Amino acid sequence: MNRQTSPRYVILLLGGVAGLVIGVVAGSPALAVLAAPAVLLATISALVHTWPDVELDLQAPGRAVEGDLIDLVVTVESLVGVPWLHLELELPPDLEPIDGIQRAVVAVPPGRQVVVKFPVELKQWGVSIPGRLLATARDPLGMFVSSTVHTARPAIRVHPRDGNRRSVVAPARLRPRVGDHRSRRHGEGSDFAEVRPYRPGDPARSVNWRVSARRREPWVTVRHPDQSGDLVFVLDTFCDLGTEGNRLVQRAVRAAMGLAESNLDAHDRVGLLDVGRHIRWFRPRLGRLHQARLFDALLETQVEPGLRAPRVEQLPLHDLDAGTMIVMLTGLADDNMARLPGELRKRGSEVVVLEVVADDHMPTVNNRIEVAAARIWRLQRARRRRNLISHGVTVVPWSADQPLDLPVAAMARREVVTR
Repeated sequence: MNRQTSPRYVILLLGGVAGLVIGVVAGSPALAVLAAPAVLLATISALVHTWPDVELDLQAPGRAVEGDLIDLVVTVESLVGVPWLHLELELPPDLEPIDGIQRAVVAVPPGRQVVVKFPVELKQWGVSIPGRLLATARDPLGMFVSSTVHTARPAIRVHPRDGNRRSVVAPARLRPRVGDHRSRRHGEGSDFAEVRPYRPGDPARSVNWRVSARRREPWVTVRHPDQSGDLVFVLDTFCDLGTEGNRLVQRAVRAAMGLAESNLDAHDRVGLLDVGRHIRWFRPRLGRLHQARLFDALLETQVEPGLRAPRVEQLPLHDLDAGTMIVMLTGLADDNMARLPGELRKRGSEVVVLEVVADDHMPTVNNRIEVAAARIWRLQRARRRRNLISHGVTVVPWSADQPLDLPVAAMARREVVTR
């Protein structure tokens, strides 16, 4: 709490004292009479004034969706009444005030709470933290000023707003667990496979009585069981391109969140590996609690460039169950990171690369040198793509103007061909 007298009080007191002194010395009673009220007012104000103990509390919703309008709620309380309290809230670029409202002036009755709301719009997904809250209290005459800064800033986890939940990645190898993926094998399920003659051991409930009556021998209906699989999404955060709000890693995070949510809803076990300068690893699991952990990790994703990308031996993927599908989301912008999918494929894992196409993130070229540099960069990415395909890695491009459903559908078609 910073406490000080205002310039108004200093001018009033010094001016009154100077008037009294000059009036006494000069023998001018009129001047002394004019200056006496100012000294009296300053003296009484100092005697009756009590410094307020303002308590501030800033609250915000813990989770929201990109583009939502929310209220940052400030609760003010003071045992001593504050007739004039000025509140000013500092906001980061990803929180935009509605109608430019970042300040408020309120009166706080003694011992009572006052609630002030600052409406803001969430402009960008991620973890948004409101800035400092500055409160300045003044007495009715503006003689004394006390200010305090509230530094407890709640974190708002802003989820992307898009329609990626419909996209579900289908692993090639499924587990004997109930899920939403149709297995190629025959068993208990809802999808029709074929009708064949009865064999010893077939359950009686699978007998197709209509076909059996027509053929005068028992026939059974065979179905495809609905099963689930295991997936690990590998996020390339080693380097980034593009402008703020439309960067490679931001698009990759959006896709990872949508696909992870869809596959978790399909009863798949989903894991996450964030590969950058530091490695973050979440083993494949099920459940809403695991989904919340994955989302929190994705929202906190940061690009931390390093000198060299980690080798495949440094990744915690050696103890994965056989048949776990690895989906890597990368822009193929770094040569070392582009080698990881091929090395993982050599170890027997099913690897699919969702290439976040970076052509839309390239700056505008203005001369022949920049045109040549952009062409060389595209050729390098094409070479990396060909190397991955030669190692048996499925590479599916995803442009900025495409919905995520299209590359996921292409991924599924490619899987059917390469199984």
